[in-house]
Amino acid sequence: MKDDVYLAVIDAGTIGERTVIFDTKGTVVAEKYLEHPSYYPKVAWVEQDATDWWNCACKTAKAALKAADEKGITNDKIVGVSVTSQRETIVPADADAAPLRRAIVWQDRRAVPQCDWIDKNIGRKVVYETTGLTIDPYFSAPKIRWIKEKEPDIYRKAHQFLLVHDYLIAKLTGAFVTSRDNASRTMLFDIKKLEWSDPLMSRLEIEREKMPEAHAAGEQVGKVNAKAADETGFAEGTPVFCGGGDQQCSAVGAGVIAQGRVVVTTGTGTFVLAHSDAPVFDPKRRILCSCHAVPGKWVIEASVFSTGSVYRWFRDQFGSLEKSAADKAGIDPYEILNSEAAASIVGSNGLLFLPHFAGAGAPYWNPHARGVIFGLTLGHTRNDVIRSIFEGVSFEIRKNIEVMEELGVSLKNVHVSGGMTRSQLFNQIQADIYGVPVLREARESTALGCALLEGVGAGVFKNVEAAVSATSKPAEEYRPVKNNQKKYERLLEYQKRIYEILNKSNIYEAFSNQTS
Repeated sequence: MKDDVYLAVIDAGTIGERTVIFDTKGTVVAEKYLEHPSYYPKVAWVEQDATDWWNCACKTAKAALKAADEKGITNDKIVGVSVTSQRETIVPADADAAPLRRAIVWQDRRAVPQCDWIDKNIGRKVVYETTGLTIDPYFSAPKIRWIKEKEPDIYRKAHQFLLVHDYLIAKLTGAFVTSRDNASRTMLFDIKKLEWSDPLMSRLEIEREKMPEAHAAGEQVGKVNAKAADETGFAEGTPVFCGGGDQQCSAVGAGVIAQGRVVVTTGTGTFVLAHSDAPVFDPKRRILCSCHAVPGKWVIEASVFSTGSVYRWFRDQFGSLEKSAADKAGIDPYEILNSEAAASIVGSNGLLFLPHFAGAGAPYWNPHARGVIFGLTLGHTRNDVIRSIFEGVSFEIRKNIEVMEELGVSLKNVHVSGGMTRSQLFNQIQADIYGVPVLREARESTALGCALLEGVGAGVFKNVEAAVSATSKPAEEYRPVKNNQKKYERLLEYQKRIYEILNKSNIYEAFSNQTS
């Protein structure tokens, strides 16, 4: 392992972006974070401006590099740059990587009609057995079909359809590339052959040449060009390595690189990933299989679309008092909200929360589902509502863990990471609801995982296993409380029944059609 060298990562999430500089022990030596906006042109539509991603990358990179330089770490000591990012979000770009319209974000639900067309003309079985994915507006292919149908001029002009990772790599190097794990989230990639599926793309009428070349994570794909060097502060000629999707990179950072290991990452949404040495398919197609960021490996994955975003929604819509108090105290508003949630009791005094604010992901895959707060009375307080968000999110995760166990995943503990895990209460609720110890990673695992893959490609580490071993640190442990666990088991059954009753009676779809 090389010493006195550093690894830089651009971590482009859904809400914001950071540039992080790591040493070879996995310690952050400098970082900077900025939020970027989302746009909501219509109900259930979510867009972002790709130029905001690049502007954030430039600003955070310059700030992080300045902080590193003040510690004596000059930019020539950085042996590589890589990118990890939100997945499925797609933007059409011209030959100079200039966006032709706003990006359609993974949360966007506009492509339901396109999904219906794919289901009718291709079928869920074919899609699942090729890509490991179900048919859902969440993924990139229906979004591309929507652009082709609704904005044919933009589709025709598009040189490439780029994911966030791909766009930032193109801006850094001029190369149009993607990572295999990101490609496996488009609904266009054959996860067994590890290549774009020509049969699927032909039936979807999406030209192969409009998709970037897929590489293994950690593979060098170019160098920082002169223009990018000027705008970011990275040294011209610094090697740029293929990164990966945020969730697969998070799994690497959490050490989920062997059979039986599971990570739950809760940021804007929640993603449950279990490592697999081979593709695993669920006969009921409730959970998905994608390429791992570790070359030649796969992940069994469940996606819960709106979790941290629901907590943020509550903060922004109902937390003005907490935001004002936090501003005066110089603390994060979430600290106050967390303490208010702790004032409630197990079961939130009889409230049940279904966090389907952007439709339901795994295990339901229902784009028409909506959020529900059940059991409200005049005696309930905001403390109960806040705690019910924590519990409702954890119930959704538990349902997917149950499916993974059904498919043979052995669960001794669960690694957790992401913004919401800063709350000790949330972590304890997770342990009580999952019924196994929860290990909270001491660091942000997404950027770290990307740095480790980059480090392997740069020759800093011999392989991924050595990289994880060299940077591992103890995690906080939360053990389930038996009495809480029993109560949550009963509440989980009620929460499941609420969804099933609404779904079977067709209320979700009828109401969604009425309000769309």
